[in-house]
Amino acid sequence: MVAAHPCTSLDASHGARLARGTVIRPMSLRGTRHSLASTCGRRQVVAAAAPGSGDSSAEQLRLENERLREALANRLDAMAPDKARALVEQHRRLRASAGLGGPAPIAAQGTAAPQTVEQGTAPANGSSNRSEQGGSRPDAAQGPGSAGPPSNSGSSRWAAMADAKPSSGSQSSSSGGSPAGPQPSTSAPRQPAAAGQQGGASEQASGRPGPGAAAIKVSREAEIAAANKEVEGHDPKALSKGRESWLYFTVPEKPVAGANCVVYFNRAQSEPLRNSGRLQLHAKYNTWELAAPEGDRVDMQHDGRIGRAEGLDYYSARLAVPEEAFEINWVVSNGDGAFDNNFSQNYVMPVRGPVTRDMWIDSAAERAEVAWRQKKAEEEERAKTEAAAAAAAKLEDDQRRAEEAVAQLKNEYAAWQKGASKQEVGRWRMVPASARPGSMVKIQYNRLSGPLNWAVPEGESLVLRIGHNNWQAPQDVKMARSAASAAPRPVSAQPPPPAAGAAPAAAGAAAPAAAPAEEPKEEVKEEWWEALVSVPKDAATLNFVVFLQQQCDNNERRDFKALVDLPSGKTVESWADAMLAEIRASITAKREAEEAEQAEKERQRLALRRAAQAKAEAVRRKQMKHVLFTVPEVPQAGQDVTVYYNPQNGALPGRQRIFIKGGWNRWRHPKAYGPLEMTPPKVGDHFQVTLRAPKDAYYLDFVFTDALDGGQYDSNLGLDFHIPVAGSVVEEPPLHVVHVAVEMAPICKVGGLGDVVTSLGRAVQDQGHQVEVILPRYDFFQASPLLGGTSYETEFDYGGTKVFVTTCMVEGLRCFFIEPRNGMFSGAVYQGNNDAGRFDFFSRAALEFLLRSGRQPDILHCHDWSTADVAKAYWTEYQSYGLWKPNVVFTIHNMDFGATKLGEAAHHSQRFTTVSPSYAFEIGGHPAIAPNAGKLWGVRNGIDIDIWDPETDIFLPRGYTPDTVVEGKAAAREELRKRVNLNGWGDKPMVGVVSRLTKQKGTHLIAHSVFRTIDRGGQFVLLGSAPDPKIQGEFDALKNSYGGQDAAFCFAYDEPLSHLIYAACDIILVPSMFEPCGLTQLIAMRYGAIPVVRQTGGLKDTVFDVDNDKSRAAWELEGSTDWVADNVDATNGFSFEGTDDGALDYALNRALDAYYNDRAWFHSLQKRVMLQDWSWNKPAHDYIELYYAALKS
Repeated sequence: MVAAHPCTSLDASHGARLARGTVIRPMSLRGTRHSLASTCGRRQVVAAAAPGSGDSSAEQLRLENERLREALANRLDAMAPDKARALVEQHRRLRASAGLGGPAPIAAQGTAAPQTVEQGTAPANGSSNRSEQGGSRPDAAQGPGSAGPPSNSGSSRWAAMADAKPSSGSQSSSSGGSPAGPQPSTSAPRQPAAAGQQGGASEQASGRPGPGAAAIKVSREAEIAAANKEVEGHDPKALSKGRESWLYFTVPEKPVAGANCVVYFNRAQSEPLRNSGRLQLHAKYNTWELAAPEGDRVDMQHDGRIGRAEGLDYYSARLAVPEEAFEINWVVSNGDGAFDNNFSQNYVMPVRGPVTRDMWIDSAAERAEVAWRQKKAEEEERAKTEAAAAAAAKLEDDQRRAEEAVAQLKNEYAAWQKGASKQEVGRWRMVPASARPGSMVKIQYNRLSGPLNWAVPEGESLVLRIGHNNWQAPQDVKMARSAASAAPRPVSAQPPPPAAGAAPAAAGAAAPAAAPAEEPKEEVKEEWWEALVSVPKDAATLNFVVFLQQQCDNNERRDFKALVDLPSGKTVESWADAMLAEIRASITAKREAEEAEQAEKERQRLALRRAAQAKAEAVRRKQMKHVLFTVPEVPQAGQDVTVYYNPQNGALPGRQRIFIKGGWNRWRHPKAYGPLEMTPPKVGDHFQVTLRAPKDAYYLDFVFTDALDGGQYDSNLGLDFHIPVAGSVVEEPPLHVVHVAVEMAPICKVGGLGDVVTSLGRAVQDQGHQVEVILPRYDFFQASPLLGGTSYETEFDYGGTKVFVTTCMVEGLRCFFIEPRNGMFSGAVYQGNNDAGRFDFFSRAALEFLLRSGRQPDILHCHDWSTADVAKAYWTEYQSYGLWKPNVVFTIHNMDFGATKLGEAAHHSQRFTTVSPSYAFEIGGHPAIAPNAGKLWGVRNGIDIDIWDPETDIFLPRGYTPDTVVEGKAAAREELRKRVNLNGWGDKPMVGVVSRLTKQKGTHLIAHSVFRTIDRGGQFVLLGSAPDPKIQGEFDALKNSYGGQDAAFCFAYDEPLSHLIYAACDIILVPSMFEPCGLTQLIAMRYGAIPVVRQTGGLKDTVFDVDNDKSRAAWELEGSTDWVADNVDATNGFSFEGTDDGALDYALNRALDAYYNDRAWFHSLQKRVMLQDWSWNKPAHDYIELYYAALKS
């Protein structure tokens, strides 16, 4: 008995593991440590209560026989139909040959679907290879019976199963010797009888003899009544005599399902609780899965009838045992953090009733499905309620905006109409001359009257840009030559005399056009253009200008303003008030259209992401196939799956016997299997075994071994093998991951670390997990437009100062900001020598926040030297004092800084990573890493494809896709040349560099590339700056030498310009001396720029040379082992190995040659690289696998 955190006892999955005998770390809260010396080795003591008025020995024997018969029948039900019938027939023949009479053999009530291999369940006290992940929080108490199956008629499903017992007596046989009763069904598994179903019907359907259901029901009722009578009539004082040294006993001795029971606990014999003034019983049932009707804690009372004495101090609590129970799981606490949990093993008492452990485990899928459907129904109802509330709030906001618009109409009407007119003679006019709200009107414009009086190019036309009420809702409308282009001249008030001989005008005929009173001295030049426009219903004026190509007539910067008359009989006030409903409807329609458009974009984005994830999963399966594969390729829940394993390509080469041992749902499912011997191959090298996936399985888990007991294992390098299973009736519970970091894009990004924190967090969250980030609250956040809606979370005293914690959403992730009031995080992110102290304080304050706020994440993910202290501080200062649940994953982004801290974090982490496989290999031998290299994994970074998306990028002149890459990059190239003053003449390849200018980035090769690009007739663009003044001086000189019409140097940090460079350039150069991962080459490919890189670190893992890496590219990106046979070309760039100018020229010249010599092929390469998936889909999957591996450590 040790003081432990309550979750050691209350967490369902923890409890289940403890019941099976798996040992976990004992937990203790600060200030609740207790000595174990006087209690070590003491076993549970279960005392027998005084004999009551129970069943007689004969009745007990009869009941046990009935239960045995029922258990055997259930076993038959689980068998394949042919096996079940064979066993029944064999049993009948044996009895007949022996001359035995009595009941006919037990027959199955139904048949389950056939299983090639029978899967066992974990024994009650056996060991289990399961992850310690999972389970509910201790404070998430379930309602009475919520973990079990629902009951709709007052009696539980389990009671209904008990009612469906076979009748006694033997079956009559037909003349043919076969049983006359119904035979076992071969079409569907046996279904339990509905609550209240008559026993006779069950007996008839069962087809097997046995005691009548009514008799069993009466027996059960008698057993429950006897237990309740014993509880009500027992004498606590008498029962306690002679039990002074006992720890607990129960009345009745073995609790009965469906009856009451009393638990007596001797406080004097409990080391952790001996001096506690309060005791609480924490009980659940069936490996902590079934909630107690009384709740998860019951106050225990001292029974005055039992006197206190030395070693005698009994407290008691009454429980109502559910009918579904087969065992009680319990611990006792003082209600304030100290627990007696039987040395972390918890207390377990068997329950007598109709449900067995096997029955409970066998029905796990059914219970899980019921719970899942109930959860989904609740979520749907909650979503409907929230959606209705959100819709109402939006409509309320629409109404507010409409009222504001009406008020603006009234207040601004006069100002909007000031200077407006109905025409400007010879310049523009309206037809009809008077425009009213909601009408149609032609705007006619005389092109020759203003600055657009030059010849209109062939195929071109004028464009009318028109808005209303001071340029609200502007739009462009194409104009056409007016039929009245030869505009009428000034006219006389009198019509001209009729022509000689003209017939008189018919009645009602139009009068002839009036002739001018006199000819003007000069003819006015006119060429009228017109556009038909709709006058908005809330218009007081129309604002417009006219374009011809890039030239604009804006009325000498005053714009044109056309007057709109009020509707007939209306005042401004009455007109505006009458517009309220229409304005609101217009606002609502526009909002709903925007929401629909956004929803469609999100649907398409999600579809593309799911397709990329599916392809990544397919590639993983192909890459595993030489070691193992399954048939079907994607296992289905509730169906058979055959696992094939080739030990020659795994960790067990040369073995003649192979065994598989596994489970489901990342080892959290109650059913396990194995070790099962696999069938040796007749052809090839793959051993095989067939399993039946439970209905509630979403992962198939296994390892391989070469012996039934012990032996050598192939556990996939410690990750185990996990195959996704489709069609599960339940969903995988999410992980809770908390990143602790000092950078995060875009709010406090300095380098790639900030990108990784944001993008990895979003990608893992996108796969259904909960991700949060803890950051320092830097002073510059106060001026950040990216940090809106920050709210107070909590505060606490720590490290000699008050620490405030605030929170908000950043890029879809919940972020918490640590703000000490000692000014520690004023200024820049990195400040120099005092950074170690600042960030160590932050690391511990982050842990303190998690402890104080009661958060228990599954994974703490810390990054680089700046938060490396999280790993050590957690295990040495927090894990034993309440922050008990997390395990630690640590990522090294750059080995060049803080090697000592990196080594400490590697030691204290359960898994640690770096940002590419090649960089992991390069640093594996470092003295700080080597002692823990077995825990090191290289996982390449990805890019956030929502942020880096050329189709929607707002910094580009036009969006483009892989199919329009040529046109899109041409537009971007034209815009970039204007932006940085490059010559736009000729067809020149453009080479770009976006980089910090440091020695690591290969500055000498960057300088050489300027010369080589211009020498080959290309253009060069550089964006970046040097922190070292010497290097910056060298590049200033380079700019003076080469800057001009073919080379541009931008020494700044300019995010929008970087997007434009990636889109405009044909080639992006990354000649790093070392590169842990690198994002530049990934972004370049996303924008259709071909990378030219030096083969190092992540550059080698992501760029595959078009001439030299066809096999490697096909394997890594497509899972192909024969690129020729599979017709796969996944290469995507040009690479070199050396560090001198000649090495760079080898790759850069080949890229330029490809551009000049085969433009069509070069464009196809640009399309290919855009189609490749360099997102976080695959890296996020790898990290999730590492998170689960860390939880097992």
